[in-house]
Amino acid sequence: MPRNLGSGYEAIKSPWTDYAIYSLPDASRVEACDRQPLMDAMNGIIAVNWQATEPHWTTTSSPFDKKYSLILVYDRSGLIAFSVYRILQMSAGLGIYRSGTEVLPAHQGRGFYGFFTSEVLKCSGAAARAEGNVLYGWRTRNPIVWAANAKICEKVTPSLLDDTQDLALQAACIEMCTSLYPGKPLELPDMIMRGAYGHIKHHRQAYHGTASLVDAAMSRKIPNSADALFSVGYARV
Repeated sequence: MPRNLGSGYEAIKSPWTDYAIYSLPDASRVEACDRQPLMDAMNGIIAVNWQATEPHWTTTSSPFDKKYSLILVYDRSGLIAFSVYRILQMSAGLGIYRSGTEVLPAHQGRGFYGFFTSEVLKCSGAAARAEGNVLYGWRTRNPIVWAANAKICEKVTPSLLDDTQDLALQAACIEMCTSLYPGKPLELPDMIMRGAYGHIKHHRQAYHGTASLVDAAMSRKIPNSADALFSVGYARV
């Protein structure tokens, strides 16, 4: 992959001098000739971070559908990080769903996840709304990802670190999951999606701080590596 996507795409201002960043609110803007190489690069990053038995993104399950938005990060070697997200209109208002974010290990710890989150909130229009008026969802079994997303939420369900229950958020979880993954029910009240990750397995590691507490809760609730938690919170914007 080249360092950039070419003259047809405009890079946004990057906080890092050694990275070029592209933010595409409409992922269908990626031209046909660029799609397969980019998808191969995205799957390549996933294969490094996970134990993958098959590609996650395919032509039949493409990240270049109009319903998706993309943020891409390049260095001189090619794509090193990406984030895929969706904007949803839900019964309670604006919804954001983080479909997947991956960063190559050599580039982790530089603040990409926080940057992606800020860009998602800006591009979705969430940053202009009052706090508590934006529903923010994600699906994962990675304790670090869960903790990072929960940190920007006023409340979240399932609440892994205390026993609080929010019925409105539970309803939002069901609504968002039904919209995104028809036919894949959630087990309440823990919002477990069985078999979500049958084709990829998360690399376990040593967790610290909040992530270690989340890992302990996940190990109790979803010991099977193929299962995931579907979570929704009220975003702090």
